[in-house]
Amino acid sequence: MFSWPTISWFSRFAAITCVLMAPVPGYATTYGVLAPGAVSTSEQSRVRAEVCRDHLVDPSHAKVKLHSGYRFVRASELAKDDPGIAALLANTPAHANHLVGSLCFMLVDSFDVDGSRVIAENEPSPMAFWWARAERTGWADPRMQGKSEWVQLASWYADEGSDRARIAKTDPMAEFVRIEVAETKPGAWHARLELAGETVEASIVVSGEPKRRKAPEPGFMTVPFTGKSARYFTVFTYFGHHHQTAEGVWTAIGDGALSNAFRIPGEAAAFGTLFQSRWQARAALYEFDR
Repeated sequence: MFSWPTISWFSRFAAITCVLMAPVPGYATTYGVLAPGAVSTSEQSRVRAEVCRDHLVDPSHAKVKLHSGYRFVRASELAKDDPGIAALLANTPAHANHLVGSLCFMLVDSFDVDGSRVIAENEPSPMAFWWARAERTGWADPRMQGKSEWVQLASWYADEGSDRARIAKTDPMAEFVRIEVAETKPGAWHARLELAGETVEASIVVSGEPKRRKAPEPGFMTVPFTGKSARYFTVFTYFGHHHQTAEGVWTAIGDGALSNAFRIPGEAAAFGTLFQSRWQARAALYEFDR
């Protein structure tokens, strides 16, 4: 799930295929060291696909508790360095106070929590997460590592074939819903997420050969949780991200945060689709010291 910063700026978790498990000159093939004291640890590998799309989020749909050391970053602030957002806000200035979220679908072959597999054997499992841009404003827990530019608004796992208790231990925001991520033909992917009040779908076409991300490895990233889980944060260490050019059509039917986001005039032109694969990540869940 990583390297994220936008889908304009961001890459997320990390996985690598078996073929790429052999050492690659100049690239990491091991994780970084996570601080002790984790509530739970998890690992995702052999990521077949991670498909992400940024969007604007009406603040009324994200009235959640943040840890006291964080605040949401508004679209108007990000527009200073993002021409796509700047152009969108020039045409729809009423959205300047919106947040910037990122919705990501994933399909993974392996997902372990505290050393135990938590998805069905011999078949990949879909999942999704929803993050929002934020920044740290004060005290930082000493166990945090890497950039901390996002907070988690929600996360979803397959309602069938998942070990719910173990997943909830490593992701206290986990919800279990009907979710699909599949390659319908070579280079073509379809994702569907059924939520209370809305259904999200994405059709993605990827092209070109996968190219390894050029960034220091192993990488680190910290993501605090929100709402009832605001006392927790996750630190990821990862390597192996490969990118491909992607074009996506994203739709949402209903009356929820994502449906409203995708209905904003001109927003599809402002945000592209990001496709990553072949990475792997190890994550540690911590509880804030204060």
